[in-house]
Amino acid sequence: MPGLKSHPTPIRRRVRVNALVLSTLLLSVVSLFVEQGRWQNRLTVIFTNVLDFTVLGLFMVEIILEAVRAHDRKAFVREHLFDLLFLLGFSTLFGYSKYLFFSEASYLYGNLPGKLIIVRNIFVLLKVFGRIRKLAVFVRSLTAHPARTVMLSFVLVIVTGTVVLMLPFNTPDRSTLGFLDSLFTATSAVCVTGLIVADTATAFSTVGQIVILLLIQIGGLGIMILSFFMAFILRRSLSIEDKFLISYMTSEKDMRNLGRSITAILFVTFAIEAGGAILLFLGFGPSMGFTLRSAFAAVFHAVSGFCNAGFSLFSDSLEAFKSNTLVNFVISALIIAGGLSFVVILDLRGRIGEGFRQLLARLRGRPRTPIRNMSLNTRVVLAGTVILLTLGMFLIYAFEHRHGLAGYDLKTQYLSAFFQSVTTRTAGFNTIPFGGLRNPTYLLMMIFMFIGAASGSTAGGVKINSIALFLGYVRSLLRDRREVTLFNHSVAKDLVLRALLILLFGLLSVLAGILILSLTESATFIQICFETVSAFGTVGLSAGITSELSNVGKCVIIVLMFIGRVGPLTLLAAAAQRARRVQVQYPVGEVLIG
Repeated sequence: MPGLKSHPTPIRRRVRVNALVLSTLLLSVVSLFVEQGRWQNRLTVIFTNVLDFTVLGLFMVEIILEAVRAHDRKAFVREHLFDLLFLLGFSTLFGYSKYLFFSEASYLYGNLPGKLIIVRNIFVLLKVFGRIRKLAVFVRSLTAHPARTVMLSFVLVIVTGTVVLMLPFNTPDRSTLGFLDSLFTATSAVCVTGLIVADTATAFSTVGQIVILLLIQIGGLGIMILSFFMAFILRRSLSIEDKFLISYMTSEKDMRNLGRSITAILFVTFAIEAGGAILLFLGFGPSMGFTLRSAFAAVFHAVSGFCNAGFSLFSDSLEAFKSNTLVNFVISALIIAGGLSFVVILDLRGRIGEGFRQLLARLRGRPRTPIRNMSLNTRVVLAGTVILLTLGMFLIYAFEHRHGLAGYDLKTQYLSAFFQSVTTRTAGFNTIPFGGLRNPTYLLMMIFMFIGAASGSTAGGVKINSIALFLGYVRSLLRDRREVTLFNHSVAKDLVLRALLILLFGLLSVLAGILILSLTESATFIQICFETVSAFGTVGLSAGITSELSNVGKCVIIVLMFIGRVGPLTLLAAAAQRARRVQVQYPVGEVLIG
């Protein structure tokens, strides 16, 4: 009615508070990165001071808004005592640090007295702590939207990894890795890509390599899976929103089996990585010696291989092991296993378990029960994997046996062709130099990188599943059939439309990346295309231009790696708004195509 003021609903209030929390988080992150950067001058110092005052103001506004909405002031103080104490300590240190800042002109030139350094570091730690708390609150408020929660969990790990990699103990000479290089490395590790701007073997200390290893493992499994596993271990109850989120991530429709599914995923992951590490230790031993360093290299490459990350502790990746059959096949097996997806692995494990029980029953003379068939998803993934691996091996050999592979014996040629067929689709290891490959080989590899591995795996790309649905749709059109069928199963039209949407989004992302890099980089067009598709496919192979990228080019690659790892469908779902029901039916029209 006119003359009455409309009050904001609780949902709108929550959205405003979440927007305030996110704004505080982003501004404090920017302030910290600029302060820790290598480009300090008078302008950046003024800029960080403005950001600091803005962050403090947002902290205070958030507390004031919560206090105003509280019905019981005493209860509010009891529930938010930690927040109030934090704000008090934060404001005190903030005022003291700014007093020292304006009274010490040497601050501008990096000559900080000892007390000021201590206060400043405490201030930075408080900002980091507050940032993590605010982000945790914001993520919890979005658990009802699984796609957004998954996306924000990756953002949180990338931001945390960036901050950690900027610390001096990550480099051999105790120098600080720049912000953009740290962000690039953290994104590449969490998104299990393998593109690097700083050599993992020489630019990072052992501690830095362990940090990268942890980021790879977290990125491969997913921070939410690890968090919910800890909740199950500690016997903590999960809300219906939490169960809905984990079922979204694991594709487990029966929520009663969530705990069993997560435990199985982690058990299979660590078992495969442990077995791969033992075999790689035997493979690295003859050349590196059976030392603690070779054991660490075996663990690092086993995790990097299964998570399809492609990070290596050797500057030439695995070129030194191009003729080592054991290393090649172990790394290949790890990559293939990681690219099949946890759903397929668990399905295969179930089929193998049933077959083993049938064998025991047969030996004991008991009646056998029929073994359940593999799911349609497993059939599609296995068939697509075998076809792409076989086709890739023979085509790479055909294109390069007189060029890039000409100097190798016949065994090494086929071994290298097979290994590159495996790693091109999912991981960034290489046993042959990429600088001298022919353009047809680059094009073939780009097609394979764009396709990627299976949905729900640690790999990127548009996925085998989407390509299979697209090809099934094309076949139904050519045969004038209304249904899309795969392996004598009809597929819902909704799945086909999603697959087409993923292909379109992936293609547009790659084309946008190529366009921007063509404007900012001086490399050849084929190198730019290769780098772009490799980033989107989270493959990590490079034509040799990653370390020479401009700052804009690095940012483009970072965005592409994030899109490729999180997935186009997750990003689109996270950005989508809840549709409103409109009781309108539009007239049917026709558009000429073809």
